[in-house]
Amino acid sequence: MMFRGKINMVFFLTKSIFIALYRQKLLKSKTGGEILKQKELDEKITAASISILSYCVSRTSNQQDAEDLAQDILYEIVKSAANLRDDRAFYGFMWKVAGNVYKQWYRKKLTVNVCELTDDVHEDYDEFAAVLEDNSDTYLLRRELMLLSEKYRRATILYYLENKTCVEISQILSISESMVKYLLFKSRKILKEGMIMERNFGEQSYNPKNLNMMYMGEGPNKYWDLINTNKIRQNILWACYNDSLNEDEIALQIGVSLPYIENDIKTLTDVWLLKKDGNHYRTNIIILTEDFEQEKASKLLPIQKEIAEKLKEFNDANETEIRNVGFHKNDMSLTSLNWHMITMMLFYAYSAVGDKFFCNETRPVTAFGEHAYLWGVENVKGGFNCCTINAEEWKATISMFFMDWSSRPNLHHSDFYANRKWVKMYDKIVHGDTNNLNEFEQEIVAEMIHKGYVINEDERVLPAMPVYTNEQLTNMVELQKPVIDEIGILFEKLHKEIVAVLKNHVPTHLKSQVNDIAAMGLFNDGTFVPASLLNQSGYLSTEWVPGEIATSYAVLAE
Repeated sequence: MMFRGKINMVFFLTKSIFIALYRQKLLKSKTGGEILKQKELDEKITAASISILSYCVSRTSNQQDAEDLAQDILYEIVKSAANLRDDRAFYGFMWKVAGNVYKQWYRKKLTVNVCELTDDVHEDYDEFAAVLEDNSDTYLLRRELMLLSEKYRRATILYYLENKTCVEISQILSISESMVKYLLFKSRKILKEGMIMERNFGEQSYNPKNLNMMYMGEGPNKYWDLINTNKIRQNILWACYNDSLNEDEIALQIGVSLPYIENDIKTLTDVWLLKKDGNHYRTNIIILTEDFEQEKASKLLPIQKEIAEKLKEFNDANETEIRNVGFHKNDMSLTSLNWHMITMMLFYAYSAVGDKFFCNETRPVTAFGEHAYLWGVENVKGGFNCCTINAEEWKATISMFFMDWSSRPNLHHSDFYANRKWVKMYDKIVHGDTNNLNEFEQEIVAEMIHKGYVINEDERVLPAMPVYTNEQLTNMVELQKPVIDEIGILFEKLHKEIVAVLKNHVPTHLKSQVNDIAAMGLFNDGTFVPASLLNQSGYLSTEWVPGEIATSYAVLAE
């Protein structure tokens, strides 16, 4: 079989078109029992959309056929999945349906589109074209085209699809005519050799993984938007985590053609999340996998329970002494007071241990020039979002400390962080300087009242969070010191356990990062989990008391 004219080489429906097609044939599903919910079904099909589209494109000769096949597969998946009870079996079920629908679709095809790739560059083209004996060879050619690297693909497209001469291509690509001929010859050789190779799509092509970028250090987490909102980049990092892969192998592993991921690979390399070695790539950060989390959890739980018990015992035994320190809001409810003391003690305990043993004065420099630790987490199950606003750095007369409870925060530190106007306004409120506010400042105060950061009491605007003088803070930390020291020792035990487990789950090229990333993980394991245990027992309630900020506090500068 010969190809004549232009080939529609590799194409994809956009995600929005795909979802639109999906919605057109969406059936009303049954509900009840343990049947897979429609929302979950929607999410799974949408997440696998690229792989389904790639499957359709690789088996059809034009865009219309691919769209028709995609609709037919979606129709059968939605119709049949209504009674699927085990969501873990979804992907195996989905590909079985896709295979059956494709077989039926192919049997209905009465003709095969024929087109020709003309060649005047090299004599052995007839030999290359001869391998295209049936439709399966068409599929193999399409598969290899989608894996062809950019420099070869560009020359091939210009020559065979856009009918450019070698002279014209040399001008477009700013290379010599002999180099054009070499690229075309090499492209045919790569395609020919690739078509007789066995290639298997990796598991991530039909079962993509999650990856959340975690960050501790200077400035905001600029990696969040780069990775957490991009499933392709997440799965590229997963693909290269345990194995060093070239671009072709990455494309096969995640089931997306190379033209659609080249820029993502470059972006990940530019921000140092991928490390390039020759033609191969390795992920450059540790990923805390679900397997690691499960093994770690059973070993850490006894220590975490001990931390929770020590925190509770301190609060119960020292309520009067705590209130007698005399800080602003020392009359807050017992629920808020418990949260305030526990978050403060956990923060101080972690800081002391981290500064002493794990966190170097100079953290690694990121691609953005900031000092921070970076790591990935497969599944984020909650935590504290921490932030410190230093009076000197912010040119204010208060410092602010935040430990937002992520699952149901008492406030959001992001309202203040990188918002100097809010910090300066809160500074005025803390010092009682609110008599001569301009219209803009009054609007800020009104919004702060609405969000619960300040309260209106007896015609005075007052901070809703605890406020300390330096002397009061020193007295409070001195009162807490015995339990902070005890928890610090337990934190060290946690760290040793985390390191021991993590070493077994990290590829060799990343083992040098284990101690530091274990210390980063220690923050969640040492602070969030004990607090979660107290929350689950009912001791720490997230039914926040209006007018009281329990997980943050301010300190007056000297």
